[in-house]
Amino acid sequence: MTIAGHRRSLAAVTLLVVVAHPATAQGIPARLSAAQARQDLDVVRRSLEEAHGSLYRFTPKPALDRRFDAVRARANHAMSRREFFGLVNELLAETGDGHARADQDDSTTAELDRALRFPLNVVLEGTRLFVTANATRDDSIIRPGMEITSVNGHAIAELLARIMPTIRRDGFIETGRRVAFGSSFPFRYWMNIDTASEYVITARAGDGTAVTASVSGVLASQRSANVNSNAANVAYRTAVARIAEPPENISLRFVGDSQVALLKIRSFVGNGFLASLDSAVALAVDRRVSAMILDLRGNGGGADMFGAKLVSYFTDKPFRYFDYIHLTSIAPSFATWLPRTFESTRAGTTPHPGGGYRVTRDLHEGVAEQAPATKPFPGRLVVLIDGGTFSTSADVTAVLRSMNRATFIGEETGGAYEGNTSGLNATVILPNSRFKVFVQMYGYVNAVRPGPKGRGTLPDIEIPRRIEETLHGIDAALDRAFAVARTPP
Repeated sequence: MTIAGHRRSLAAVTLLVVVAHPATAQGIPARLSAAQARQDLDVVRRSLEEAHGSLYRFTPKPALDRRFDAVRARANHAMSRREFFGLVNELLAETGDGHARADQDDSTTAELDRALRFPLNVVLEGTRLFVTANATRDDSIIRPGMEITSVNGHAIAELLARIMPTIRRDGFIETGRRVAFGSSFPFRYWMNIDTASEYVITARAGDGTAVTASVSGVLASQRSANVNSNAANVAYRTAVARIAEPPENISLRFVGDSQVALLKIRSFVGNGFLASLDSAVALAVDRRVSAMILDLRGNGGGADMFGAKLVSYFTDKPFRYFDYIHLTSIAPSFATWLPRTFESTRAGTTPHPGGGYRVTRDLHEGVAEQAPATKPFPGRLVVLIDGGTFSTSADVTAVLRSMNRATFIGEETGGAYEGNTSGLNATVILPNSRFKVFVQMYGYVNAVRPGPKGRGTLPDIEIPRRIEETLHGIDAALDRAFAVARTPP
């Protein structure tokens, strides 16, 4: 299973690394030959074809084969490890699996940690890149709210064209990609564009005035401290503080006339999650509030059954959470799991007539019928969603949408409405680059009515988050949710 992919199954699985080539002691080359790059890409493709739980969920095999071939065809020259890492990520992104993941080897990670990376925090709105914080030590030219127009001579359109194809997404959803582009831009610029330590940044202020600053990059370890100490960020930090959420993973507040409960869930993780959730919903039920706002924005997921438990608080009838979970293989040839993992996977599945295997409730209780909570919340439900609503939180929104249980406000979820592939994975180390690729194996199919193929849960009221509103301490989606929650049904 993978936490980095923002999903965990409650069925504990211990995974070991698999070596895809016997020459484990060989030195890692600074550059890969065309033959080495193609060999590594072939290993990725064979591993996906053998064990990925739902490889052709969004793209039929003939079309996906052509896309894989097109990526491989570009490995026709010697290339740096950074360039090759981009190709691996492009191949994974073609699957439409938002949980797909490749990790650098230890030497590349160490180099990245030492790198002086892009020194601004940014957010992408459509195709426009805006500053949210200046992470330099003392530059005051570039300020939050400015729109970046170029970096070291690269126009934003060029950066989008080069970086976006390397960012994974569920199906055909773009909201999650935009979130990832902004939140990880310093890393992606270093990995996909260049390793410069000095940056010439051109930006535009709100009044249209153009400014240019030449600034040094910053270490990842210094970034947070610089953001907090740089005077250029004071106004932005003050504005954000006005709409800040409580730091707890689960928080409940009563707002307005105290007839609306605001339940914020940051992630579906933690030993005390179920107890905290039960206490929060019980308090709202006991207070007899008329409506609840469930804020799942930015919730990247977690334990499957924590999501199922949350849904149970909003229905008084038994329900299905997952329709089924598919496995293409229960014993991949490249897996080096502990014996008990092979045994549990074999014992907890049944062969499927159409190929592969189906997970039984002995292996994952999410495929069984779920019971409603003893004291469910009966009032009006409004759910806040965005591109950061992913994995388990996207499953929750999908099931609630299928139940017609809530009004959804914000942006399309980053996780697919119909399900995803995650949970159980096996890791392959590529023979030449030594990059790690995680092959996701549980093909989850949510128990939902049909929806748009390859899309997330769509909002009833679309309200994207805008940097201009954040600069003024405004959360427009939350404000609209309050208005909807207070409107009589």
